[in-house]
Amino acid sequence: MKKIILTFLILLIFIIFPSPISFAHDKLIIGYYDDYPLIFRDDSGNPSGFSIDLMNEVLKKENYEFEYVYGTWAEMMEWLADGEIDVVIDILRNERRDEFYDFNEIPFFMSWGAVCVNDKHKVESIFDLEGLKIGYMDRDYYAVEKTGIIDKTDEFFLDVEYVSYDTYDDVFKAVNKNEVNAGIINKLTVNQIYEYNNIKETPLMFAASGIRIAVLEGKNKKIIEDVDKYLAIWQSDKNSIYYELYDYWFDYLVNNNLKAMYYENRFEIILLLFTITLIIVYLRMKLYFKIKKLNKVNKELKKVNEEVEINYNEVKILYNDVGLLANKFEKLTSFIGENMEVSQQSSEEFFLSELLRKSMELVEEADYGIVYNFNEDGELVVIDSVNIKRPNLKGINKSELIRFKGNVMVIRGFFNKVVNNLNKKSSKEIMKKEMKDSKEALLLTFRKKRKIFGGIVLEIEKDSKKSFKKNSKRIMNALRNIAESYFLNVSYHDANEIFQKELVLSMVQMLEIHDIYTKGHSEVVANYAKRLAMYIGLDEKKVDEIYWAGLVHDIGKVLVSKDIINKKGKLAIEEYEEIKKHPVFGYEALKESKTTENIAEYVLYHHERIDGDGYPEGLKGNEIPLESRIIAIADSFDAMVSNRTYKESISKEEALKEIKVNLDTQFDSKLGLKFIEMISREEK
Repeated sequence: MKKIILTFLILLIFIIFPSPISFAHDKLIIGYYDDYPLIFRDDSGNPSGFSIDLMNEVLKKENYEFEYVYGTWAEMMEWLADGEIDVVIDILRNERRDEFYDFNEIPFFMSWGAVCVNDKHKVESIFDLEGLKIGYMDRDYYAVEKTGIIDKTDEFFLDVEYVSYDTYDDVFKAVNKNEVNAGIINKLTVNQIYEYNNIKETPLMFAASGIRIAVLEGKNKKIIEDVDKYLAIWQSDKNSIYYELYDYWFDYLVNNNLKAMYYENRFEIILLLFTITLIIVYLRMKLYFKIKKLNKVNKELKKVNEEVEINYNEVKILYNDVGLLANKFEKLTSFIGENMEVSQQSSEEFFLSELLRKSMELVEEADYGIVYNFNEDGELVVIDSVNIKRPNLKGINKSELIRFKGNVMVIRGFFNKVVNNLNKKSSKEIMKKEMKDSKEALLLTFRKKRKIFGGIVLEIEKDSKKSFKKNSKRIMNALRNIAESYFLNVSYHDANEIFQKELVLSMVQMLEIHDIYTKGHSEVVANYAKRLAMYIGLDEKKVDEIYWAGLVHDIGKVLVSKDIINKKGKLAIEEYEEIKKHPVFGYEALKESKTTENIAEYVLYHHERIDGDGYPEGLKGNEIPLESRIIAIADSFDAMVSNRTYKESISKEEALKEIKVNLDTQFDSKLGLKFIEMISREEK
């Protein structure tokens, strides 16, 4: 009887609670395909990439049971629709897909479509696709969706044949063999063209969108909510796992792979085309002309700065009599202080936008204004506007525009004069649609090498009683000189930066001519040192200094006898003592130049040891600069894993063990452990 009652109670529990209480998620099946470096299957057959790593972090934090399934992009979409997988990773969102799938809100990454082309063809605009056969990945967003390339070529009535493939790899192979003339790919994937001989990039890019994950509508919403929760936290914290993985996948792996391929081919070309004597002559001539060019630019800059100073005085005199000097001159000088410095943050567009706003502030009669320049095709592009909707004037070419005499002028009937001068009907329609007539226009044009490259137009409403004052022209003329000084500053800054970098690289090339055993060693050491500096969180300026110091760490060997440097076999004691002088030789050479004086000390101490048994001064522990300790580890590691005629290389694993054994004697223990951790992680 007791057994019957117990059985009845168990059945009753199952009726009331048909599903057992679960404290864990059901197993998620996640689909992925090849889209390097976001997602891909590595050489071991495992899922890898930036999005995979981020996804794994979310899954582990929320204790999901999960499994990855690999296939083509078309298979992913079929499997998701059939319920064979729960999640697709690395998908772009649009209105049509929103009907069937739920997406997470915060993108993993922003990307866009790009076009690669076989070397036999030239593609610089969408019209160059006329008559070509183009390959794309089956069901790829960048090809078949509303903003994709097929839609774009249809808009322009271009005759294009399309061929679909299963993967981006298949597209690359077809373009390389010229089975198709061009390929549609993800912009990040375009880096893989360097693995092929017959493919090149094009400037065509389109359909920018955010990379997300997707599930079937109404199912598995928990995972997309979890992904958004952690992305929101990580993306707001610059020290989070998100930015750590971002630096790893997009800064180090992609950029350094490309750089390595570039330099490998570059040295092969140099070795084939030039002898050692011609290289040295070439470098000396190049340095001579660079210095000559910089001197010329410097003189021009000085002259323009003198003109700017004169104009500042003119502005001061202009407003002194009417009591407006303090206010307007303060605004002008403040603008100069904030915008004349050349930096990564100050683009040409940003500067011109600020200049327009300052013009509107100083020329009080103006009701509205625009600032414009011309793109590479000579089309008119409005960069910014004030008090008027920014007009879209693309399609109007520079050659059609009326040429007004002078740099600053007040023009009545400006709108009608511009429209009447346009010779294309389409251009007239664009101008009438996007712009409006005005009473007066104050036109300022910018010039580079006597050619107009942009300008500002300030206008007064047609029914206004105001007119531009004579003093307003003088203000705009002063702003024109400031603008042209800024652009000359940019040219000078860019030329000087390129000169400094080429000077250091020239020194490294001369060393490699002198020392046949260490060709490429300086570049490798510089990259290892740079990566370690980034890995331990040093700032960008310090990372750059360490990179350049790594490039020239052995430059003092140029002053050591070539017979000793290139000797096969063991060195005699006196020969070794001679080689030990190379850090001092390098220091003495580098400290004399303003370009390299800040890195000279790092080179001097890169052979010092933590235990004090190094050279040239026998420094100990923290007496050795941090930068020198970083370079010492990178230098020793590359020496161990590289072949030399006087020794055989060892594996990276063996070299890391050797570094670990010598912590606190030869190497800094904290830096050494960080280096071992970094290399081990990269190898995985």
